[in-house]
Amino acid sequence: MPTVIIHGWSDHAVTFVPLQQELNKRLGIPVPMISLAEWLSLNDLVTYDDLVTRMDAVWTAYGLPRTPGAVDVITHSTGALLIRDWMTRYFAPGAAPVKHLVMLAPANFGSPLAHKGASFIGRIIKGWNAPSAFQVGAKLLKGLELASPYTWALANKDLFVNDPYFGPGRVLATVLVGNAGYTGIASAANEPGSDGTVRVSTANLNAAQMQVDLTDPAAPQFRGPQNINGIAGFLILDGLNHETIHDPTQAAMMAALAEGLQVDDAGFSAYCARLDAATQAVMAAREAGSDRYYWGYQNTVVLVKDQFGNHVGDYFLEFYGAANDTFWESLFHGKVIEDVHPYSDDNGYRSVLIDTTRLQAALAGAPAAAPLQFSLSASPDISNNEVGYASFTDNDIGAISIPTGQIPLFFSPNRTLFVEVIITRKQKDEIFKLGVAPPAPIGS
Repeated sequence: MPTVIIHGWSDHAVTFVPLQQELNKRLGIPVPMISLAEWLSLNDLVTYDDLVTRMDAVWTAYGLPRTPGAVDVITHSTGALLIRDWMTRYFAPGAAPVKHLVMLAPANFGSPLAHKGASFIGRIIKGWNAPSAFQVGAKLLKGLELASPYTWALANKDLFVNDPYFGPGRVLATVLVGNAGYTGIASAANEPGSDGTVRVSTANLNAAQMQVDLTDPAAPQFRGPQNINGIAGFLILDGLNHETIHDPTQAAMMAALAEGLQVDDAGFSAYCARLDAATQAVMAAREAGSDRYYWGYQNTVVLVKDQFGNHVGDYFLEFYGAANDTFWESLFHGKVIEDVHPYSDDNGYRSVLIDTTRLQAALAGAPAAAPLQFSLSASPDISNNEVGYASFTDNDIGAISIPTGQIPLFFSPNRTLFVEVIITRKQKDEIFKLGVAPPAPIGS
């Protein structure tokens, strides 16, 4: 079967020649049948539309088949977004030409490095050989930013649909990701729960989705989390980082890559279960230690909208409990929320990194009779303006209540949870009236 390798952002095809040669030795795939894609990732003018359009043209011109399940694909980092985007644009579910899709450290739901400045990217990521003035692929980095509308929309095209693109009889996807950061000056890019470039939680394709409606304070409603676990295999390779994950001398990676390229439809569910068990073993060993870098985290992507569908850019997410008990407030706002990143071009989108290891450990001491409450405060406040939101007291806005025993369903390690919240935008009477006498003429 023809195999295509698609590199990631700031990389080149030549990087993957050693992997190409190792696949030839290990699996007997003839080198001419392993195509190495080359694409411009650092050009500030290039968009995902440009890349995917050109990719489709090249696919056909190169003679790669377009029949269902006829090609295997290996991606690294941003390459995962390109292949997912391409499949949803040109093929119906079940009709994509990809059979096995092995994603090495994919940026499926963004990277914490994408919003860093050009100087940081040039010095930390590109190293000593970076030019003093260069392009960074500005438009592509917007899609790679945490909580980007691009990754939100893509998930709603290939994951959160009645007919997803992945699973037995469709594309058999596997995610392999490391859990260690960089060394040297590049260690400035490291953050807990990441491989130095992508978060473990943003790599995992097995995401979840949830809708929260707070428009009626007396009757808040929510649906979900709807979890799509099992749609892809997911494995943490202990001790690897974003670069060593594609090093063909890494025996554990090569064994996992080979299995991901050979699993069949009938054995896929059992295969995913084996990877889950291996990942749980890695997590248990790491969480037994005190280094929070390797603990479990959830990437929680929140979008707040009003009843008109307009995005609310100024809000504060609140986790709390009973009025006379500060357990939940202290836990979430003091210990569990590791990071909050508003998307730079639309603050209605936020990425909230949740320390699920610390949360799970604290649940033993949680007040059983006082469930966790989730709500928010938003500005402008209607009490001081002609239009705005009523959200600063308990009677103004609703809150959803999560019993302690159900908290692991809402906060799960190594995954992304998309949360859409709707609140009410209000208007005071004086912004529009009828039947009011006209003002008296000047000088009367």
